[in-house]
Amino acid sequence: MRVEWALVAYLWFCYVLNHADRQVVYTLFPALQSEFQLSNTVLGLTGALFLWIYGLSSPFSGILGDRLPRTKVVTGSLVLWSFFTLLTGFAFNGPSLLVLRGLLGVSESLFMPAAFALMASAHGPESRSKAIAVFATSQTAGVAIGGSLSGWLAEHLHWRVAFWALGTVGILFALPLWRFLSRVPTSFLRAGAEGKADLRSFLGLLRIPSLCVVTLYVSIATFGLFLVYTWLPTLYHDKFSLGLTRAGVEASVYPQFGSIAGLLVGGTLADWGYRKTPAARFWIILTAFCTAGPSIYLLGHAATLEAARMAAISFGFFSGFISGNQAASAFDVVPPAHRASAIGVLNLLGAVVSGFAPFLGGLARSNIGVDRVMVFTSGMYLVAAAIVLTGILFFFRRDHTRAVAAAS
Repeated sequence: MRVEWALVAYLWFCYVLNHADRQVVYTLFPALQSEFQLSNTVLGLTGALFLWIYGLSSPFSGILGDRLPRTKVVTGSLVLWSFFTLLTGFAFNGPSLLVLRGLLGVSESLFMPAAFALMASAHGPESRSKAIAVFATSQTAGVAIGGSLSGWLAEHLHWRVAFWALGTVGILFALPLWRFLSRVPTSFLRAGAEGKADLRSFLGLLRIPSLCVVTLYVSIATFGLFLVYTWLPTLYHDKFSLGLTRAGVEASVYPQFGSIAGLLVGGTLADWGYRKTPAARFWIILTAFCTAGPSIYLLGHAATLEAARMAAISFGFFSGFISGNQAASAFDVVPPAHRASAIGVLNLLGAVVSGFAPFLGGLARSNIGVDRVMVFTSGMYLVAAAIVLTGILFFFRRDHTRAVAAAS
């Protein structure tokens, strides 16, 4: 296997663990609520707190990804978040659970900026979307594994075993990861800004209009994803009277099946389209928002489990178009020296906004219902489509030209 694709493979497994570790708690909501006597609002806060701290840590994480050797940042992040996942299995009440979720947010935030910058250095614009799309399938695999495996372990052993198992696997994988990264070409590993990235350069990225467009649409898309990731297992448990294992499998597998297909199709289309027009990734994302919006509406209003499955697959498919191209579209309009920082920009607003998804879902569960929140989200997806179209028509060409000039 060529080294640039082997890099994607190693980072892929890391990201499987990354998303499995954050997803596992959502499937275990009923078990945690029973053991710790948590309210629906506190349950939602376990997801919201993680995302808020993840987002607020992202500027720091992005700057580190451009200043320090990315191999150390990636490996260190894996070890830290795996350790905090393992510790979560020893949580003894609601506050201790929330503290550990916050620490998980800090440690996981370090991974994504450095990992995406590594892949962008290894893959040019003609193959970048495909590489990132293949990598992003790890997110769907992690959600599916974290959702289904944790439910099975909770019903057959104990909910704590899910955290212990995932944390141990991550710590053990750090050694082969480090051995591989120590042998990849130095052109993949150098700090993008050669140690010059700082808060001033980070804030300077906010003056790129097209990157602001990407940041806004990422925040809306991520809100929708985490609303589904967080509350769909519980919605199935309440609405269709499914057990923990069945609800976890239904809510994890079908959206992720669609998402994997969408990632691969969307990434391939984007790289092909880039040869025709540099704005191809933005056009694909515009199309995806116009179709994912109605899908999440139908997901919330499905009268049968079969209808919910079809809506979940459709939502996952078109969300895959967005997830597979959001980092690559950002790299089309920012200088290469600040790619990790650019991912920090996306994560800052994206994670903070999406943190309201699990929180609002918890508030809505006992009042208006999670399905009403999905109706609101479907409207926001159409707003995102309008934002992307504005970016294409007014900002993209100038920002792309400047980014290309900075790379030469």
